Amino acid sequence: MLAMIPTYAEPTPPAVSPYTQRIEEHVRSLGWSLGLTETQGGQERLEAGYGRFVAWTYPEASFRDLCLCAEWLFFTFILDDLHTLKVYDAPEAWIPVHRRLMDIINNGKDPAPPRERTPFTKALTNLSIRTRERLSPGLRGRLNRHLDLFFQGFAEESANRFRGTPPGIDSFTHTRRLSVGMEFGFDLVELSLGVEVPKDIYETSLFREIVEAASDVVAWQNDLHSIHLDQQRGDFHNVVIVMQHADGISLEEAIDSTVAKVQGRVADFLDAEERLLPYLESRGVPLGTCEEILKVTAGMRQWTNGCLHWYRNTTRYAIPATPGELDQQHDHLQVLLPSLDGASRQSCG
Repeated sequence: MLAMIPTYAEPTPPAVSPYTQRIEEHVRSLGWSLGLTETQGGQERLEAGYGRFVAWTYPEASFRDLCLCAEWLFFTFILDDLHTLKVYDAPEAWIPVHRRLMDIINNGKDPAPPRERTPFTKALTNLSIRTRERLSPGLRGRLNRHLDLFFQGFAEESANRFRGTPPGIDSFTHTRRLSVGMEFGFDLVELSLGVEVPKDIYETSLFREIVEAASDVVAWQNDLHSIHLDQQRGDFHNVVIVMQHADGISLEEAIDSTVAKVQGRVADFLDAEERLLPYLESRGVPLGTCEEILKVTAGMRQWTNGCLHWYRNTTRYAIPATPGELDQQHDHLQVLLPSLDGASRQSCG
């Protein structure tokens, strides 16, 4: 499947961090501290190579910044797995967890009583504090807002699961942009490069075109790569499955249509990126700032192509050999789930 997934022509090959082995060891150590090695599922998840993932997606980061990026991506992978558990098949079950997570992220403090704090929430609290110290108030606020939208995407997916039917393509596209989490993933590109897109540029329609096109490319590439796993799980939050359902077409036809959609969004991104420099110059943006902004859009392409490279080597999307193995795939989340549920009940009360 990887060979047929469209992507950007450049960078080819994508760059990779000189800290690959160190960051992989850092993430594995983090997983151990969270208790994931206490279960077979957790041990298998740590074999997925999340450190190598950030080495390919944030190759220019210092080791310190790469650690921040790695921890955010690792935590959000865990939360992505968490929200797919059946307990969150109704949005009201996820909302209190969302609220607690955002309290931690925004305030650097877990609102739950000490007895309900876990190694996971303690580590997230520490990460939030360290990130706040590293970023400007503007970029930190943007990152936090985008994490909030990421969790909102989970709630919308929970609502779809509660209804039991795939959403329409327009609704799906909106929700998938949220749940893929690329807005905050691209914020971390800025952190990794040591630059920041000015607010008055970030919020323009042209830069939003770039971010949304890049997000769709990553989301739909992921859906193409994971289609057979999503089918086995019965998860219809995949653009291939949504198109198959909406248009009444075969799986093969839906895959072909998705490939064409990715090609179209790659073209949209490149067209907007080509218009960016003349636009910035027309607004009188200083040359040095223009160069920094263009480094960020190049970083989005690097992120995407680096992620595709990681797909070739990760076990995250491996299809379980048996239905029982599929059921046990997220056993490691039980290390985190009880206390999160306790905090949820308290928040609802």
